[in-house]
Amino acid sequence: MVRKILKTAWIARRALLQHKLRSFLSVLGVVCGVMAVLSMICIGEGARRKIVNQIEQLGTRNIFVKAGELTDTQRHTALANLSTGLTLADKDRIVSGCTAVSSVAALKEIAATVWNVSRELSPEILAVTANYSGLQNFRLARGRFINSLDVERKNLVCVLGSGVAAAFGAAGQIGCDIRIENSLYTIVGVISRFDRNDDATTAIPVRNFNDMIFIPMGALPAAPPSKAPDLTAGHGDLSELVVQVSDSDAVMAAAAIIERILQVRHNNIKDYQLLVPQELLNQARRTQRTFNVVLGAIAGISLLVGGIGIMNIMLATVSERTREIGIRRAVGATRPDIIVQFLAESVILTFSGGLIGVVSGIGAVAVIAAIAEWQTAVTFWAAGLPLAMSLLVGLFFGLYPAWQAAHMDPVAALRHE
Repeated sequence: MVRKILKTAWIARRALLQHKLRSFLSVLGVVCGVMAVLSMICIGEGARRKIVNQIEQLGTRNIFVKAGELTDTQRHTALANLSTGLTLADKDRIVSGCTAVSSVAALKEIAATVWNVSRELSPEILAVTANYSGLQNFRLARGRFINSLDVERKNLVCVLGSGVAAAFGAAGQIGCDIRIENSLYTIVGVISRFDRNDDATTAIPVRNFNDMIFIPMGALPAAPPSKAPDLTAGHGDLSELVVQVSDSDAVMAAAAIIERILQVRHNNIKDYQLLVPQELLNQARRTQRTFNVVLGAIAGISLLVGGIGIMNIMLATVSERTREIGIRRAVGATRPDIIVQFLAESVILTFSGGLIGVVSGIGAVAVIAAIAEWQTAVTFWAAGLPLAMSLLVGLFFGLYPAWQAAHMDPVAALRHE
């Protein structure tokens, strides 16, 4: 059986090589279709992985409550309705009002100047509660993070991001003091480098923790007499709450409960924003499924065009080889033998075009990634799917010409000039 298949393939190859240019031109449609499909799949998969990675960095069990950015008019309206913005009271109410919540961390963005002898730096400063590190999955390069005792006693200690520690140099070691406004903070820890995408486009931007300084909640720096800046950011005492749910399956239900708790506490004033990474992840997956359907439609159209070209050339081949078909039938070839012969030629054409298209597509993806600086991902199914489709195209569009060749009248075929 294997020997017969190999012999048929050899005969089909020899027949195709008799018209090399025509055979090559006939598969160009398949080549272009496979190359386009593979390129789009790889670019789409790269974009999907990038988005999923950004969202998963936030934690799929986390819910973010961010202080709203209000205009002066909106701020007055909120105060008139007895809504003072995001506060620690919201944190306590969420913990007591939603049983699915396992932990809530609070943070406050601080606008202050950091000094290092004669050199001024401008890292972002966050006042956080002790559990913020666990909810953000920080890894410490050395030292420790802020603990509950630091928050309770308002100790003037700090933890540096890896970028800030590197900028301070020798002065960024544990035990050294850094000056924030008119207060000296003792360094107790340094966070390991945090990998992030600088061009994050999700609804919840991933913070660049490498360029941050963390201090205990409530341990605000003292401003100099000549400068009295507003050290708080946004409306209310806090900039953000990070809520962690005990079970990922309960995130959406917990988000609805938290939304209702905040509505009641803020008297229906929308001076906050509720953001759920898991919802964004589900939305990204739904978008990817839609994108896959669109890609499938484009793939079908592209390969349909290539398949029509294959059918056209196979019909011309059958017409040219009428006498050959008659001779083969006269010496004992059956109709299935004729069908297999012409199907083999059609499949070899499309499979060869598919291989060329896959190689060309991988090259195109590499060029696009280098020029446009897009994230791409070449996967097994991205290469295997268009290749398998090219085989199916060869079988489908080669079937009618093969059937027509097999059903020729042998006597009429022998008389054909």
